[in-house]
Amino acid sequence: MPLKTEQLIHENTPFKKETFPFVLVCDGINSPANAGSLFRLADALGIAHIYFCNTTIQFESTRLKRTARSSEKLVPYSPDADVITTLNGLKEKDYHLIGLELTTTSKPLASLNEYAFKKIALVLGHERYGICEDVLNILDHITYIPMRGKNSSMNVSQAAAIAAYQLINNPNNGK
Repeated sequence: MPLKTEQLIHENTPFKKETFPFVLVCDGINSPANAGSLFRLADALGIAHIYFCNTTIQFESTRLKRTARSSEKLVPYSPDADVITTLNGLKEKDYHLIGLELTTTSKPLASLNEYAFKKIALVLGHERYGICEDVLNILDHITYIPMRGKNSSMNVSQAAAIAAYQLINNPNNGK
């Protein structure tokens, strides 16, 4: 016997709006589609703020708005933040700075489950060049998503979604 179900729409979903002490710091992300995806991700996961640093994104872009599906109106963001100043300010507010980048010292994402972070700033790098060296040197942790294919990277918004979801849902975090 088939399951009787009805698809929910935005107006009747049972989810409550909740924000976590979790922010995204985007160092040089320039694609309007990626920015729109990050807004949508932030809204979906309850990410408190997005900092766009070193960017040329046009925040009124049709592509950004179409991808964000109006979430750019819901998620607080800073469009012209200086990355080092932003990170130092977050550090002063007790945020743990976690970079998502493949380096010689990066640890697999799942290895961060052993920590208990109260506040997290997930740092994302430029679509092509990644996180710049000056930023890498001030991070508390650098992590990567282990992959099974031949490619060593994935789209920044997809990688951010995987990392943010795992970090937010780690039962040790936010306590």
